[in-house]
Amino acid sequence: MLDWTELLTIATVSWLGIMSPGPDFVVVVRHSVSYGRRHGLTAALGVTTGTVVPLAYATFGAALLATQSDLVYLILQYAGSAYLAWLGFCALRSRPAPPDLDPLRLTRPDTPDTALEASPIPTEVPTRLRTFWTGVLITSLNAKAGLFYLSLFAMAVSANTPVAPRLLYCAYILISTVIWTSVVATLFGHGTVRRTFRAFGHWFDRFMGGVFILLALRTAFARR
Repeated sequence: MLDWTELLTIATVSWLGIMSPGPDFVVVVRHSVSYGRRHGLTAALGVTTGTVVPLAYATFGAALLATQSDLVYLILQYAGSAYLAWLGFCALRSRPAPPDLDPLRLTRPDTPDTALEASPIPTEVPTRLRTFWTGVLITSLNAKAGLFYLSLFAMAVSANTPVAPRLLYCAYILISTVIWTSVVATLFGHGTVRRTFRAFGHWFDRFMGGVFILLALRTAFARR
């Protein structure tokens, strides 16, 4: 039997967590602005897929191991921090576009406006598969996300709640995640928004790289 009080609590608190800016938000914004709406939506799908991992921790109690073992928690914490730092350093190495490319459109000057997303700079654009896995790793290696959902389920869900309602709560969170991240990707991947940010050229990528490194440091030195 579905407990509507539990569902309402899960729905409210999870949306607050989902909408809070963090590594997943940053990775969706960067891919949307730098590579276009399609890459942003791919990153959003990756983030949603990666959310399955912390939800599994929370739903089936596997996260108890992370809360009881300092070693397990530190491994998750530093693995996530290292990956964020790596993304940051890659972004900091961004270089100006070649002279024959229009940095505001990310296309060659002789291409029409409709090619904004269809003709990206070949040397700078990752494959969509790589974008997807970036989103997956960003979220699945986020130890704080696992502890957030564990705390949420411990607070809102009774120990006697059957598996079926728990899976329903997880499905709700996943749907909410893909909706929010897709909205972010669509907004920041819009041509006008992209042109505004890309007016700063490679400095936008370097700024985002700095944000990734700051998030990595915060993750590495964060306490439970």
